[in-house]
Amino acid sequence: MNDTTQLSPEMAVYYEKSFLARAEYELIFEQGAQTRKQPSNGGKTVNFTRYTPLAKTTTALAEGVNPAPVLISAATVSATLAEYGNSVKISRFLTLTGIDANNKEKIELVAQNMGETLDELARNELFVGATTFFANGKASLSALAPTDVLTVKDLQKVVRNLKKNKAKRYQGVAPWLGKVGPDTSFDLQQDSTWINADIYGNDANKLYKGELGKIAGVRLIESANQKFESSTTTVYSNFIHGDQAFGVSELEGDTRQLYIIPHTKIDSGNPAGRFSLVSWAANYVAKTLNSAWLFNIKTGASQ
Repeated sequence: MNDTTQLSPEMAVYYEKSFLARAEYELIFEQGAQTRKQPSNGGKTVNFTRYTPLAKTTTALAEGVNPAPVLISAATVSATLAEYGNSVKISRFLTLTGIDANNKEKIELVAQNMGETLDELARNELFVGATTFFANGKASLSALAPTDVLTVKDLQKVVRNLKKNKAKRYQGVAPWLGKVGPDTSFDLQQDSTWINADIYGNDANKLYKGELGKIAGVRLIESANQKFESSTTTVYSNFIHGDQAFGVSELEGDTRQLYIIPHTKIDSGNPAGRFSLVSWAANYVAKTLNSAWLFNIKTGASQ
C-alpha cells in the first residue's frame, strides 16, 4: 500500500499543483488487425478461418455444359484467450491529503499500464509471426551493421513480396501498413519521396494513431515501443503487412476495462476503508493469421 514516506514529493508544498507529463505510449501495434469478440460461453479458443484460393480454370467449357463443382479448402488458425491485469492500492490518507485530487493521475497511470501491456502483446505476436527480411541484402542478424538502415528499396522489395503473395490490401490512401520506431523512421524520412501524413490526412482519409506519412505504397505509423534485438549492433524490427495478416480478439462481456473501488466502499476486504483500489483487467489474444502477408524488415539505424 502506498504511504506518505513512499510518496513524499506529492505531500510537499507546491506553488502550483501540477504534475510532470508521463511518457505515454499509444496502442499502435494492434491497428490494422482483423478484430473480433469471442462470444460469452463460447470457450477460450478463438478460431480464425483462412480460405485457400481456388485453382485457375483456363480450359474452356464445352458448349451447354455447367462447370464441375470443386471443393473449397480452408485453414483454421487457433488462438487462446488469456487474462491480463494489474492493481494498485492508494491509501485513504494520501487520497485526502495529496495534491492529486480524486487520484486522477494515479488512475491515468493504471490506464497507461493497460494500454502499454496490450500494445506489447500485439507487438510480440507480430515479431514471432512475421516473415523475416534483412535490410540491404544481408543474410543474417549478425551480418547487419548500423549502416544497414531502413530504406525505400527494402520497402519496395517487401511490397513486391506482398503483391506476389496476393496479400489483401487496405483501402484508402495506400494499400499497405507499416509499424516503425523513432530510430528507423528517421532514416526513412530522409528520402525525397516521403509524404507527411498532415498532407493527406483529412475527414475523408482518417489517420491511424501515430501515423507519420506514406512512402512506396506503405502508410507508416510510429511507436516509441519498437522491438529491438542485440547482435553485433542494435537490430530494429519494422513490420509491414497487408489486411487480415493478423487478428486480435477479446472476450465479449469482459473486454479491457478499468475498475475503481473507492475507500468509501466498505466491505470485508477493506473493513476500515483505509484504501482505494484501482485495477485493470482484460481477456486478450493477438495471433498471426498469414505470415506471407506480414514481414519484419530487420535493420540498423543511423546514430
